[in-house]
Amino acid sequence: MHRAVAAATGIEPDAWLVQERISGGVEMILGLHRDPVGTAVLLGMGGVTAELFADTTLALLPGSGELSRDDALDMVRSLKTWPLLDGFRGRPKADLPALVDAIVGFSRLAAALGDRLVTAEINPLFVMPQGKGVIAADGVAVLT
Repeated sequence: MHRAVAAATGIEPDAWLVQERISGGVEMILGLHRDPVGTAVLLGMGGVTAELFADTTLALLPGSGELSRDDALDMVRSLKTWPLLDGFRGRPKADLPALVDAIVGFSRLAAALGDRLVTAEINPLFVMPQGKGVIAADGVAVLT
């Protein structure tokens, strides 16, 4: 592979990034944006379906700084595509407690970083079948 890349690009790579291939699960997007009105957490279907379905929900962070588990669960269940996480047409049910933990943890991170965190996104966040957790495949954060 090293020779093939060098031959094709004229550049000798000095490092490689290798990561696990993730299969299964439901792809979600978990994002955050801070502006003068407040800090909003976004949840929706992720990967290529984020743009295809445009199925997202927003929640403003409360004065306490982080979302509750009930807030996070309400966000998940408000999605039109919620049935995909709940065993629609015989699919395995998704690890809902792990997804709720991820949303709450993400909001906790936003509260801890305060105004330093301008925007952040995990896309896709794979929600695996029950008991298998969630896997963040790609993420970005912008700090000031």
